[in-house]
Amino acid sequence: MLLKSGYLIITIVILAIDQLSKYWAVISLKPVIMIEVIPGFFRFTYATNRGVAFSLFADSEMNVPVIFAVISIIAALIVLLYLAWTPAERVLSSTALALLLAGIVGNLIDRVRLGEVIDFIDVHLADKYTWPTFNIADSAICIGAVLLAIEMIRDERAARANPVAASAVDSGRIETIE
Repeated sequence: MLLKSGYLIITIVILAIDQLSKYWAVISLKPVIMIEVIPGFFRFTYATNRGVAFSLFADSEMNVPVIFAVISIIAALIVLLYLAWTPAERVLSSTALALLLAGIVGNLIDRVRLGEVIDFIDVHLADKYTWPTFNIADSAICIGAVLLAIEMIRDERAARANPVAASAVDSGRIETIE
């Protein structure tokens, strides 16, 4: 149980960092819009997003913030349940789920509170190649998704290498097979 609470602590810490950084963005960046950190590569730029990743659906006539808030609540509940059901010993999966949960809830808080998400991290290459502006919650979601994909690939490879052992792990029974 102690190990499980560690993953919730990860979620809370990442969520707090996300919310504090967005507060900083509103206080420090909103008035000036941009602070160049590494010229030609990295800057903080205040932006908001009513849509989802890469501002998809941001200009939609539908009540997008409410729709995405409902989707986020459902996603957060699913991730939370999956985290609760995942054995704590599955460190990579549990860490990935904790990051996903933090990111989903971080952006959900913005959607409910403001009707839009605050973004401020801007990576670019001499303004010719620009990644869409993002935030800590977005980073947590991306890192969590990559970690989960890595875990799934590892599980699939293990299942192909030793189908009997993989079925024992999948069923929750950890057995020594000789």
